[in-house]
Amino acid sequence: FQSYALFPHLTVYENVAFGLKLKGMSGKALEDKVASGLKSVGLSNFASRKPAELSGGQQQRVALARSMVMEPKVLLLDEPLSNLDARLRLEMRTELQRVQKETGVTMIFVTHDQIEALALADRIVVMKGGKIEQIGTPEEIYNAPVSAFVADFVGFENIFALQGGALKTANGTTPLPGPVLSASGLAWRPRMVTLGSGPFQGTVRGTSFAGNSREYLLDTPLGPIKAETDAALTSHAIGDTLAFDLPVEKAASLKVFN
Repeated sequence: FQSYALFPHLTVYENVAFGLKLKGMSGKALEDKVASGLKSVGLSNFASRKPAELSGGQQQRVALARSMVMEPKVLLLDEPLSNLDARLRLEMRTELQRVQKETGVTMIFVTHDQIEALALADRIVVMKGGKIEQIGTPEEIYNAPVSAFVADFVGFENIFALQGGALKTANGTTPLPGPVLSASGLAWRPRMVTLGSGPFQGTVRGTSFAGNSREYLLDTPLGPIKAETDAALTSHAIGDTLAFDLPVEKAASLKVFN
C-alpha cells in the first residue's frame, strides 16, 4: 500500500509549508512559496482542508507540491500512481508531465506499468532482479526489446526462443520460412499475428471484446498464441479452427532469451 505521508492533523497549506519551515523560511516568503506550489497543482482553493477531506488524486497532488516547493534537483517517485483509479492515473500522469516541463526537475519514476513508463519517460531503464536489462528511449524499448523479459514488459505476448533458426516449442522445434536467423528469440505482439491465413492452425479457446479490438487466445501446436484484430472484422467463436501466421518481418529479434 502506497502512502503519501501527509500529516493528518495539518491542513494542506501546513503540509506543503512543513519542509520550508524546517529550512527557516517564514513570513511572506513562505506564504508566496506555498501559494505558488498549490497553484502549480491546481489546489489553491484547498489550502485550509485536512488530508481526510481530499480525494486520492488531491492527496497525491499535495504530496507533489510539498516536494516541489523544496526545489529538489532530483525527485524520486516510487509507484506514485498505484493507488489511483484509471481516470485519476491519467490526470496525474498529465500533471507530472506538466510540472516536470515547467520546472525542469529530474524525475526518477519507479513503475511496473508499461503505459506509465512509455508515456512519462525520456529514457527508460528496465530492470530484472536488480540488474539492468535495457536502457533506451521509449521508442527503442517499445520497438526493439533486447530480451524476452523486456519484450514481455512492453506487451509482446507471443515470445519464442530460437534453436537453429527454428521456433523452440514445447513439442520440439518449428522451422521458419526464409534465411536462418541469428537471434536468440523472436517476439510478436497480439496485433502482429495474422488470422485467417498462414501455415499454422489453432483452435479458439478464448475471446474478448475490447472496444476497438477483439482479442483471441488460440490453442496451437506451438503453444498458446494471443492474437488481436479490429473489432469491426468478422468475429470467431470458441471452438473455431483458424489458420494463422507469425510474420517474421514483423517480429522483434531478441538478443537474449531469458
